[in-house]
Amino acid sequence: MAVGVSALTGGVAEAQTSIKVGVAQSSIGTLPLLTAEQNGYFADEQIEVETFQFRGGAPAVQALASGSIDICVCAGDHAVRLRSRGLPAKIIAGLTERHGYAMLALGTSEVSGLGDLLGKRLGITSPGSLTDNSARYVLSDLGIDPDRDLTFASIGVGIPMKAALDTGAIDVGLFTTPDVQAVMAGGDYKIIHDFRTWGYTALDLIARERFLNSNGDHARAFLRAVIRAQDLLHVDAVALENALTEMYPTFDAALIEQLVVDVPESLARGGEVSQDGYNRMIMVLGAVEPELSEIPYGDVVTRAYLPVP
Repeated sequence: MAVGVSALTGGVAEAQTSIKVGVAQSSIGTLPLLTAEQNGYFADEQIEVETFQFRGGAPAVQALASGSIDICVCAGDHAVRLRSRGLPAKIIAGLTERHGYAMLALGTSEVSGLGDLLGKRLGITSPGSLTDNSARYVLSDLGIDPDRDLTFASIGVGIPMKAALDTGAIDVGLFTTPDVQAVMAGGDYKIIHDFRTWGYTALDLIARERFLNSNGDHARAFLRAVIRAQDLLHVDAVALENALTEMYPTFDAALIEQLVVDVPESLARGGEVSQDGYNRMIMVLGAVEPELSEIPYGDVVTRAYLPVP
């Protein structure tokens, strides 16, 4: 169930089409949706978009699988899992092309690397999420058993994660951009492991094939607006600053300025999902769930709904 609902468009005509979008976490990957609203791109396509905020990818994907939402802003690995479980879903566009998370600890913590997590509590967003899979992958690669050698705590995102870290409920937490920058700028914290250097099929737009087969034109209209906004954010620093300021009203000017520099390198271009990023995702998934390692790119990713250049 969504923990919050907000309409991204306003003042739309009755003839317009409504699309329900579930968001695993508001982050830099969702900036194109906000920019599309700010600039009237959804209205240009005669669609209305409702967004439903969730605490991580797993509950958002549950809503997608049940048909409660039409499109999910989620990690791409959820599309792989849905397909493997008999619920065909497709990644219809990429929002980011880099992994978005880093592990943070208090500056005073005795934890300084992954090897120090033995017996500790690690905060993830939710079970089966990008944070869960990625942590299990790197820990297993070091010979650390994620289920035996430490405790995974499902915390959610952003403010709850920081509160859990500050109060000692967890020893290390996973934060995404821009929360990484905000937390690091606001106190004594350190990065334990940074996944953000990975090219990765991280945050994407995912839809069930059943929805796409019945609403292909609506999906194309939605993507035209989103990709138009995504392309704008790569070339217009003012548009990016406006979107960041609205999404993060408590951030000071210096932090917004830093994000204007940092964000574009993580945003996908033209909604494309790279083969290399997909391969990295499958490698991580295969280490956690070996049966997922054999699902090819073409079974999960489609370009059929992207705007024609």
